[in-house]
Amino acid sequence: MSVEVPSWDEYFLGIAKAVAARAKCVRRRVGAVLVLDRRIIATGYNGAAPGLPDCLEGACPRGQLSYDQVPGLGDYDRPGTPGFCIAIHAEVNALLFATRDTKGAIAYITDQPCPGCRKALAAAGIVRAVWPAGEYNREQLTDWSV
Repeated sequence: MSVEVPSWDEYFLGIAKAVAARAKCVRRRVGAVLVLDRRIIATGYNGAAPGLPDCLEGACPRGQLSYDQVPGLGDYDRPGTPGFCIAIHAEVNALLFATRDTKGAIAYITDQPCPGCRKALAAAGIVRAVWPAGEYNREQLTDWSV
């Protein structure tokens, strides 16, 4: 009998996908898992700050727009604009709720991290970010040409 065991990257990406199921956004469901020495130290998904109304409750201006009304990413973080989103990204939530120092950890994410999350991951000492279609090493997290 042959048993197929997933690689560590496949394993933790699968867990990130499960975490994304808790996302509180009507547009995108993203999950993140922070791993140090092959042990999970935090998980996070996108959504409003804990205890506040979220996108699923109609609290997000961006979430109330139809897909053809959504402006580009420029208005994403500007309160008062129709494109404003109240969600905290999965990567940032994972960093906020990490139970220990994240220096040297790997981030497994269900989607490529945005520039803001790349900066946050680099500042937290993350050495590698992995998503289903690619990865960044430590230097690439802050290399804006990639």
